[in-house]
Amino acid sequence: MASPQDAQGKVQLTWRQMQTLILIADGKTTREIASALGISFKTAAAHRANLMQRLGLHNSADVVRYAIRTGVVRP
Repeated sequence: MASPQDAQGKVQLTWRQMQTLILIADGKTTREIASALGISFKTAAAHRANLMQRLGLHNSADVVRYAIRTGVVRP
């Protein structure tokens, strides 16, 4: 299933997925993400999995590289 994209071909993320992306790129664990967002561990894990699936990424290092490459975070 293709991910929704904007006119420039970038994958569109929900606000929660963007928050999750930033926290993963900051080195936070799923438990720390849950705490930061005020959600349960299982919900944070689901957000993380959905984000990675939408971006076609397989691990946290890939997420960090994506965040840097797209300018979401700075190295």
